Amino acid sequence: MKRKFGNRKRLLFLAAGVGLGVLAVCMARRPAINAYPVTRVSVILPHNDDGYWSLIREGIEEGDMEWGGRYNIDIKFFVPQLNYNIPQMTEALRQQVAAKVDVVVVQGNEDPEFQAVLEEAREEGTEIICMDTPFRDFPYDLYVGTDNRAAGQLIGQELAALTEGRADVAVILGAEGYLNLEERLEGFEEALEPYPDIRIQSVCYDQYDGLTFMQLYHSQSREANMLVCLEGTGGLALSHTYTERDDEYQVIVGFDSYEGVESGVLDGIVKQDTRQMGRRIVEEIAGFVETGRYSARDIYTDIIWLTSENYDEVMNE
Repeated sequence: MKRKFGNRKRLLFLAAGVGLGVLAVCMARRPAINAYPVTRVSVILPHNDDGYWSLIREGIEEGDMEWGGRYNIDIKFFVPQLNYNIPQMTEALRQQVAAKVDVVVVQGNEDPEFQAVLEEAREEGTEIICMDTPFRDFPYDLYVGTDNRAAGQLIGQELAALTEGRADVAVILGAEGYLNLEERLEGFEEALEPYPDIRIQSVCYDQYDGLTFMQLYHSQSREANMLVCLEGTGGLALSHTYTERDDEYQVIVGFDSYEGVESGVLDGIVKQDTRQMGRRIVEEIAGFVETGRYSARDIYTDIIWLTSENYDEVMNE
């Protein structure tokens, strides 16, 4: 049964061959009609924040402006009422599968019910694209996002340089069951293997909630003098709470909190290219419409280490 919008392309070529003569007559009398059937794309965002998912959405919208009209791509967004609420995202996914859309774009997670609905989508011939987070075992068609193991290694290497190889570290992540966070932690631990004097004292989860993060921020400083935030909630919470650096930790590093780096609240972050993620998703869908395949199964977007020293250069590129 797979792939339904690839099959439409073959039918289109047959119809084009039959209708060339009619087309030549009509072109002079009416505006050109898009040559591609409509490809309906449903994007389920887990969060509508102002510093990460909103930028991915902007990238998708930019890609839609560039390729959507040319390839007749119709993109709609769905966001749960509660941030990262998997049951609500599952229900949105179920509705889109029932509507028989051509493509669903989701953040990967390990929830069995969510994956069961995705399996229904696969059986209907729907393309499954993962943004930001892939699935561990589920056979998705395309992943667009960061190489998260490499991102974890990068933040570990930079922490080692900042601390001269000696630190007691508290690590805070978003929630369990997300492969991107697990890969970041694995990469971080791998980067610290040559540094026996950097000790990970705790690994905690803030459930993507700023208030929970701030409670952990204060409690973990009893045993740790360095803080590592392996997703964006921590850095964003700190940048909204403080206008300048406090003295609770000697070094704080994280992900995606540009304001925190600019103000000096964070010593550095891994900057993910979120707009590139969004644009590449639409570009790959356009390529599939045209050729029936993606350029690769896993597409890794750029990461860079952002500090106050290179802030202007990086952000003005």
